[in-house]
Amino acid sequence: MTLTEYKKEITEIFRKNTRRGFADWRQCGYLCRDLTRFLEKSAVELTGVGRYKDLFDVTLRAYVKWSGTDKDDSNGETHDFYATEDGIWDRLYEKEPPELDHASMFDGFMRIMDGSLVDYMEDHLLDYVTDRFVEPELLERKLAWLEAKIGAILEKEKGKELFWSDVPLYRNRVIRVYADQKRPIEEIREYAKDLDDRSSREILGGIELEYGNLDEALAIYRKLAAKEARMVWGRHPYNVKLKELYKEHGLREEYEAQLERLLRLDTGDSGLLEEYRSTVPPEDWEAERDRLFDSFPAEDERVLQWYASEGCCDRLMDGVEACGYAFLKCYAKLLEGRYPSRCLSILTNTACDDMASANTRAGYQHVARVLRWMRKFPGGKEEAARLAGEFRAAYPRRPAMIEELEGF
Repeated sequence: MTLTEYKKEITEIFRKNTRRGFADWRQCGYLCRDLTRFLEKSAVELTGVGRYKDLFDVTLRAYVKWSGTDKDDSNGETHDFYATEDGIWDRLYEKEPPELDHASMFDGFMRIMDGSLVDYMEDHLLDYVTDRFVEPELLERKLAWLEAKIGAILEKEKGKELFWSDVPLYRNRVIRVYADQKRPIEEIREYAKDLDDRSSREILGGIELEYGNLDEALAIYRKLAAKEARMVWGRHPYNVKLKELYKEHGLREEYEAQLERLLRLDTGDSGLLEEYRSTVPPEDWEAERDRLFDSFPAEDERVLQWYASEGCCDRLMDGVEACGYAFLKCYAKLLEGRYPSRCLSILTNTACDDMASANTRAGYQHVARVLRWMRKFPGGKEEAARLAGEFRAAYPRRPAMIEELEGF
């Protein structure tokens, strides 16, 4: 096949999987499947005969076509497409000896980053370029492109009050280029001093590490971790990074303190608990574990997973009583045989509370399921029958409820 024929095949794939130029969520899945398979097949065919430049041109054509097609990619198809494209580009970029020189690849990327790509696809491509192409001449060209982009944005934004600007995103990439050029760290710090967003600080922290400035890097990550720690839910990657830095550089006291801090931020993470166990002598583990567990309130549902993994069933039962029915469902196998009366009490309270708010057949069916579960426990049959009788007496004009409670 000629290069033109490969490009025509890409056009045909998009034609088959779109309707009036749009790919809905179902079509987008097929589009991604067909296109990525075609790209992988093309990579095998073209590299097999040494047509590396043609392969690169095919991937660029696919990238531009994907960007220009309106689609519902809510199942993550764009990221799957990125993975295929990046994988092929990496094979071309990393091949030794190179069959396609880096300058030619760089020229190809710059050619399609002409403002015609949709913004998030240009961002992805720019990230790819920023992380590679570190030859001095290419770094200068990269820097010139970024500075021109920043200038154009500033000119467009002049005199406007904006909630958000893209300028910091491009300046972050300038910082990366400066580091790749091995400029003095003082120059990089000066350029970045007014960039206070998390991404900028993270990039600067990584550069400080590259330059061997551990204290400065730790100071940056401590600030990032402190801000992140205010988030009760979600993961805490900056705190994890700080922990790893302490560990990597032999700062044992700081490492252990940060590990315990993470145990309270990412409570329930089994990997963290195992890591914490590794810092404690085996003979002291039980006492240290109990000290840690004592610091959590019973109603903290996140810690229940640790109680279960450590076989702390008394603590687990206390926690399930505080957290409610949903958690009894999660840990029933551990608790039903050990604490039947306490499990029955949770179910009794659940049936009463849920019946009070039920007003649909689905709600009555849920209460019936709770009553059936109650019958597994000693005295549960009698308790379920008593509750069913009370419900029928309290709500005689609910035929759907009465129907669902038949047999109790």
